[in-house]
Amino acid sequence: MKKVSIIMPIYNVAEQLEKAIQCALNQTYKNIEVILVNDGSTDASGEICDRYQLKDPRIRVIHQKNAGSGFARNAGLDKATGDYIYFADPDDYFETNLIEETVAKAEETNADVVVFGYFDEVVDKEGKITKTEKMPILNGLQKKEAFRADFRKHYALSPYALWNKLYKHDFLKQHTIRFTNQKVGQDALFNQLVGFDIETVYYHQKAYYHYVFREGSAVNRYRKERFFYEYTIADQFEEWMVYWKKEKEYHDLVNQHYWGALYLELSNLAWEDCPLTLPEKEERIEELMEDPKIKQAIAEIETEKEKNTFVKLLILLLRYEKYSAALKLMQTRIIVGKKFQKSFKVIKKLLSR
Repeated sequence: MKKVSIIMPIYNVAEQLEKAIQCALNQTYKNIEVILVNDGSTDASGEICDRYQLKDPRIRVIHQKNAGSGFARNAGLDKATGDYIYFADPDDYFETNLIEETVAKAEETNADVVVFGYFDEVVDKEGKITKTEKMPILNGLQKKEAFRADFRKHYALSPYALWNKLYKHDFLKQHTIRFTNQKVGQDALFNQLVGFDIETVYYHQKAYYHYVFREGSAVNRYRKERFFYEYTIADQFEEWMVYWKKEKEYHDLVNQHYWGALYLELSNLAWEDCPLTLPEKEERIEELMEDPKIKQAIAEIETEKEKNTFVKLLILLLRYEKYSAALKLMQTRIIVGKKFQKSFKVIKKLLSR
């Protein structure tokens, strides 16, 4: 029976942690090790990890200074002895048959990676859960050439998520695939590296993982290095397509990555806590628009096919160098978004009476 290493990076998630650990321990597949990497938590997360380690010999705990989830996962990989690797987040949960059924598919097909479905769960402030099932478009085994030819279908379902994939450990070691020290987007860079030389992928049309978003838990704030992180992801994606010799076929996806980097930086500049003055923000946007890859992406996006009016208008303002207007549009979207969410909740309460 093959062994599976379940790696969980942990930072200040004491409220949700025990549920996630129990999901791992309750797996119907018993030949597992659960590696809990406490990344310098300041709440009770570390104590919870230690308590569970005393209860179950399959649990291994690593305590380290806070270095980010990428370094935490690398620490887990360094200690992992499993034939397969599964990364779970400590504030989500997953079905008890996840490991058993995905390992079975991996063993049947000799797949380097098994991709499976998941549930998007939104928990509002009143505790009400809205659940949406997400499933791969593709089904069954895809070998290298088919995977590359059908890449758009693969890309359609959370291609950069870790938790809806089971990885063959030997494949990761053979290609020296590790996480970078980026604070944001290290999961994307990891999965891009997996994609470079992947030989076989199995798509399993069954949902096991519950990806939980709790309203009010996300902290929207200015991050000085945000654009660098996103641009790095776009740059490596382009490198990936060039490596495949598919840069022309998937040129639009390359453009989407660079446009996404700019979009997120515009959002970053629009947050209330951004320390830059308005002239400095406009100068920053102008500087980014001088980047050849950003400029090309903005010029080539087919706005007539864009269904989102806000995005279409934003792109047109950037094309015509109306940077102040583009920034104000983004700020308005953030403000309206917050007010809309509050109004929507009031309306729902009135209708439910």
